[in-house]
Amino acid sequence: MTEPIAVLLLPRQLGEPEPGTHVRDLLSIPRVIALEPSRFRTPRLLRDAAPLRQAKRLRLPGDPRVIVLYHPEQYPLARALLGRYDAAELWYARPDPPALASEDEESRIDLPELDRLASERASPSRMIVIPGDPGDPGDPGDPPGDPLRERLRELEVISPRPFVPWARIARR
Repeated sequence: MTEPIAVLLLPRQLGEPEPGTHVRDLLSIPRVIALEPSRFRTPRLLRDAAPLRQAKRLRLPGDPRVIVLYHPEQYPLARALLGRYDAAELWYARPDPPALASEDEESRIDLPELDRLASERASPSRMIVIPGDPGDPGDPGDPPGDPLRERLRELEVISPRPFVPWARIARR
């Protein structure tokens, strides 16, 4: 059995505007990895095929149990990864409506549909409210009853065992 991991599909490169505290907190967990979007825009003709090919070619250091989506533009890759890793759950941190607005007419047409598909695929219990958002009544951080971290513990993404990428673990 390979190590359980969580995969964050980031909406932009890590070097661009600072990722939020939510992303930094998750990336502090050893079994959480981030995938940045391509710097190049995929032509509309290839938007369905390119994510399938990318999901096949990705060599992940473990078995994804959770895929966290931050922007609907990344949903085609999330869908391809979910098809490849049946046991993975999709969590969707839905962006604010202004973040879905695009200057590109082609994206303006696609984003509402991708947002709808991502919302339907992520069960209501897996819709994430990012700390600091207007809809979040709680405190940022890791309070004892944080459902996100509790679920990561259940899925063994947060584990007391050391993380050894690409190793097969024998359980007793």
